[in-house]
Amino acid sequence: MKILYGVCGEGLGHASRSRILIRFLQQHGHEVYIIAGGKAYSVLSKEFDQVLKVESPQAFYQCNQVRILYTLLHNLYKTMVRTPVSFFKVRHLMKEFQPDLLITDAEPISHFAARFSGIKRISIDNPSALLYRKYPIKKREYPSWLFLFFALKLSLFGADKYIIYDFFDEQINNPQVLFSKPLIQPGIRSHTSTSEDHIFVYQTSLSFTYLFDSLKKFDETFVIYGFNREITTGNLIFKRFNEDEFYHDIASSKAVMVNGGFTVISEALYLKKPIFSLPIRHQFEQVFNARCIERLGVGISHQKFCEDDLRHFLSNLGFYYENLQRYDAGNQNKILARIEQEIQNVHK
Repeated sequence: MKILYGVCGEGLGHASRSRILIRFLQQHGHEVYIIAGGKAYSVLSKEFDQVLKVESPQAFYQCNQVRILYTLLHNLYKTMVRTPVSFFKVRHLMKEFQPDLLITDAEPISHFAARFSGIKRISIDNPSALLYRKYPIKKREYPSWLFLFFALKLSLFGADKYIIYDFFDEQINNPQVLFSKPLIQPGIRSHTSTSEDHIFVYQTSLSFTYLFDSLKKFDETFVIYGFNREITTGNLIFKRFNEDEFYHDIASSKAVMVNGGFTVISEALYLKKPIFSLPIRHQFEQVFNARCIERLGVGISHQKFCEDDLRHFLSNLGFYYENLQRYDAGNQNKILARIEQEIQNVHK
């Protein structure tokens, strides 16, 4: 069949897992035309021929927290001024391409355009877990939770099927919703997990540099990605992103330090790595992901970095390793086959 595939451009996680499913669909005879913005367009346009660029929501950070008001005003401006242009570009593509259905990984413009065109829609992402899972919310988190909750509700309203990447096996009594274990990059799956002496660090909040002064006090080696630097300073080894090195360094680490991004957490769980999470403040999806880590008993999360918290984490790696052995990452071939089955069911 002909499939339009919309990919959210905020961060790299949406693009990295979408390309796994896109390749799978192409290998099984489907024609896929991608709609993406932001970082997702930069990644996917290098790997696939049919990619349309659209506007994409963007978050702005300072000191490891979202600048909520600036992010909101910036995205409102883009919605009013630039999004209509992208909307009509997608509508024009739909008339030419004549898709059988649309898949969206949290990309709202393609979803709304497909709705206007009467095209069946499948939402495949991880943030939608916030709409269907039960979880506690602290009082101070309500503004960021409400912002994200209603953004998800409006962006993905009325899909024919919701396939949600999730760390848990429990399903809910809703035939429109299917929870699935995350898709993992082939580069990660090709590595054998080992435990060497370094701690793998991945940060996407570029203003979170005060962390490094604290890490220098530890008798540990930290391999750090996310700052586009190639330099060694004491026990800190900064690396520019290179897929092969990135996969090797996370697979051979003894523990992982991340914010609350879903994709790297998924990869760490697949590789059975204890996780120390510092979710970006006011980004409730990351807070939610970090709490899932604690619920699984495979790591800890904190809103603010404290050296004593990291020391406590490192002293309890054995406990987290034991719990990690019980985590089932799922069979990747079966996950992909089940997703295609659901796509076929919606297409009927």
